[in-house]
Amino acid sequence: HLSKSCSLILFGGVLCIALWVASSGEPAPPPLCNSTLVFSSVISSSSAGSGNIHLRSLSPWTWRTTTVKNRIPETIWEAECSSEFCLSPKPGPAGSHNLNSVPVYQSVLVLTRMKGSRCYAASYKSVAVGCTCVRASVDTN
Repeated sequence: HLSKSCSLILFGGVLCIALWVASSGEPAPPPLCNSTLVFSSVISSSSAGSGNIHLRSLSPWTWRTTTVKNRIPETIWEAECSSEFCLSPKPGPAGSHNLNSVPVYQSVLVLTRMKGSRCYAASYKSVAVGCTCVRASVDTN
């Protein structure tokens, strides 16, 4: 029984020392960045199939870029709807006021370099990737 009580006391002492060291208020060491990231900016051949879809859509849009240094991808292209209303597929009036043009969003994974480090923080950014037509919301009050 003596050996059991000694080991419990010893374990308790080690635990107290570990807690004291952990709560000593000293800053934690910087994280290690020992992973290698390989990034390719080659455009897939499957993306070429859409052509100028942003101009052929009944809800056309233009492209706007944002570039942020120390971010991967550094440049992100984002859609801006050209009008608040959709175009009519029939000849005649320029647009249909019962259909609204709204952006379609997708979450894109971005890596942002941490200040003073070679490490990157991963996060998601909501990006407008196109525009689509939706029925106009009608106030029923």
